[in-house]
Amino acid sequence: MNSSSQNSSEESQWNPCPSSPYGVQVFFVVEAVNLLFGLPVNAWTVWLISHNSHSIQASEVFTLNLALLECVYSLLSFLRPLNYYVIKSTSLYTFNLFFYGLLSAGRPLFQACVCLERYLGVVHPVSYLRYNSVRTRLCTLPLVWGLILSLCVCNIWKLVLAFPILFLLLLLLQAYCCVRILQVLCQPGPGDGTRKHKVDPAKKKAFITVLVIQVMMVLNYLPMVLVVPLRGRLSRHSYVCQLLPASLSFSVFGSFIQPLMYLMRRGKFPSKAKG
Repeated sequence: MNSSSQNSSEESQWNPCPSSPYGVQVFFVVEAVNLLFGLPVNAWTVWLISHNSHSIQASEVFTLNLALLECVYSLLSFLRPLNYYVIKSTSLYTFNLFFYGLLSAGRPLFQACVCLERYLGVVHPVSYLRYNSVRTRLCTLPLVWGLILSLCVCNIWKLVLAFPILFLLLLLLQAYCCVRILQVLCQPGPGDGTRKHKVDPAKKKAFITVLVIQVMMVLNYLPMVLVVPLRGRLSRHSYVCQLLPASLSFSVFGSFIQPLMYLMRRGKFPSKAKG
């Protein structure tokens, strides 16, 4: 009886829904699609930045780290279905929790760093020029990666409120950046007078970048934020086997958006069809 109870307990850890696997299977399908589209684009981005004829630009530091993180996640994502269907190891399940925290914390944090870059460049250009160097970015990277790894540990300990709080804070931060950049774009420049106000193309690109990141942030992580308060109000089966895998599927998808924007900005990916 003790051995049977132990096996049942171990099985519930790596497979909490043996009688209803559809939610988990949908999550695996989304990860496979993310691997198919995200890995080539992110790998291309890493290759372009690291093989640049000139030194790495300051604006590429966070993009490079995000692309590397997405590549690592994509390459190791096969471990989750492998453990689910074949290995069935509690230790590997714990590693997958840490591994998923890497994406859940890393992507929004690096996206927030990109938004802050664009915000400073448009709203506070003097400060941006003063600190616009690779060295400044490298000084912030240990802080970002330290926070990412701390949140990975929180995911192992199943501190369910850690990630929703992070997502809400970053959503508010990016929304503020987006609104302030839009305000600057709507203000006429000096000497415009009554003439038609012309929008600075660089500022317009900054606004589009922040807006796209904000939309992706909402699509990726708002479902997870909305699901967490329902944890004690629904049955365990409905929450763990249906709602939770659905919200996690939203958080995984979209790894190709940020590198695709970078490639289009570099002219490596056509933004308009050529006639």
